[in-house]
Amino acid sequence: MHIGFDDFIGSSPAMARVYETIEQVAGLDVDVLIHGETGSGKELVARAVHRRSRRAERPFVPVDCGAIPDNLLESEFFGHERGAFTGADSRRVGLLEAADRGTFFLDELGELPLLLQAKLLRTLQERKIRRVGGRDEIDVDVRVVAATARNLEEMMREGLFREDLYYRVNVVNIELPPLRERGDDLGLLAERFVLRYSREMGKQVAGITPEAYLVLRAYDWPGNVRELQNVIRRAIALAKESLIGLNDLPDSLVTSAGEKRSAEGGGFFELRDQCVATFEHDYLASLLKRHRGNVKTAAAEARVPRGTLYRLMKNHGLDSADFRG
Repeated sequence: MHIGFDDFIGSSPAMARVYETIEQVAGLDVDVLIHGETGSGKELVARAVHRRSRRAERPFVPVDCGAIPDNLLESEFFGHERGAFTGADSRRVGLLEAADRGTFFLDELGELPLLLQAKLLRTLQERKIRRVGGRDEIDVDVRVVAATARNLEEMMREGLFREDLYYRVNVVNIELPPLRERGDDLGLLAERFVLRYSREMGKQVAGITPEAYLVLRAYDWPGNVRELQNVIRRAIALAKESLIGLNDLPDSLVTSAGEKRSAEGGGFFELRDQCVATFEHDYLASLLKRHRGNVKTAAAEARVPRGTLYRLMKNHGLDSADFRG
């Protein structure tokens, strides 16, 4: 059972597939394209691929393609010689040159303008660059790991993304699931963030109330793990008790979660029972993980008899052996 992988936290089947793909392709030195929603952890995947590759001791150079103005992109990527343009007072090494023999991580690849897409493709094919204002070609050897939240195939059909570059970087595709499709991972992540930010802020917040947790589970998380991280950080800062409660969560989140539950239909008691069952399962999984499958100590923390804990585990299909080691 996967509880974590590198900097990831999660044991869901969707994430297990991601971990497996990383293990399979990291050592092959092929280019990788990661697709996932904003905040889902695409850079974590890229760094995991790099750490397991033959280039692990070489640079990992990330660039956010959407954060650099178009008129500066060429200089950032390829570098420039002194006097290449107004303000170029000295020679500058570009990001591709800095990543030589390492990994070049292109975040938000879909934001690259077409002109730079063509120059990047030429560099990847010829393994050479020329600095802006320079005459000499410089050899570069980089592995490209790219990431996007956009539909590049649709962009190709619209003439916004080069087909040849797409197939050049998309040798292996890794599809990163959104948080709403990761099931019990939300509880594991929330617990980790509570622990981290409680320590950082010097507060004695030990967990989340059942009511608040059910709201977190009902919410859609359009901002994914990054949004959950920020919500927990805010809640820790505001919490006046030892557990995060509904009052510590943003009103908009609580309202959105309630509207979603109502829109899904079903009677009040039916939805309540579903929420309770979800909470029980996630609570037990987190509890057993902390105690490495030791039912005796887990029952002591939960303040329930061991027999009760065994019964609940059976009801939710949990086996203590899966949490050992």
